Amino acid sequence: MRPIPASVGRIRCRSLLLLAACAALAPLPAQGLAVGHTSRTFVDPARNNRQVPTEIFYPAEVAGDDVPLADPGPAGFPVVAFGHGYLMAYDRYAYLWQALVPEGFIVALPRTEGNLFPSHAEFGRDLAFLLLALQEEAGDPGSIFYGGVAAAGAVAGHSMGGGASLLAARGDPAVAAVFNLAAAETNPSAIAAAGEVAAPALLFSGSHD
Repeated sequence: MRPIPASVGRIRCRSLLLLAACAALAPLPAQGLAVGHTSRTFVDPARNNRQVPTEIFYPAEVAGDDVPLADPGPAGFPVVAFGHGYLMAYDRYAYLWQALVPEGFIVALPRTEGNLFPSHAEFGRDLAFLLLALQEEAGDPGSIFYGGVAAAGAVAGHSMGGGASLLAARGDPAVAAVFNLAAAETNPSAIAAAGEVAAPALLFSGSHD
């Protein structure tokens, strides 16, 4: 699957941003926030302590790695958990976090299931798990994200990750919105899962996808 051109991605991100903001029922903070970055490996005890290495980009006081979170206000910053396409690295989606983070969103990109034979089901679970993991971070006084995460979040993705976003959102009340780009069919079926998604959803696709 070819990556989406950055110029197209920036245009699409405006619509995605509005969807996520409305679905999360949170006003947009002031624009132009700096982009912070941290790498974390979360552990899901419900799945035999599955490790979920994740790159997180977030609104910061100054740009850089492991820098302080910007003032989140009373509502906190909504989280977007974004799944990569098949055999694609997280850094191919720089246009996404460059557009969303300055507008007040935390973007979490799991680096799981990047092998030749990925588990779509586990990838979807990773996306849903990250929303809960960052909620827990918001309650930890030692975390960058302490007191700074909104109660609602979105799952999203491209190609394989887009299909996984539908698996993640199926029947999960923690997911307030879904968006994806050229979502691929998965096993289990993302098409079947889509019929069970109650959250607002925005799906982008094209005739050559």
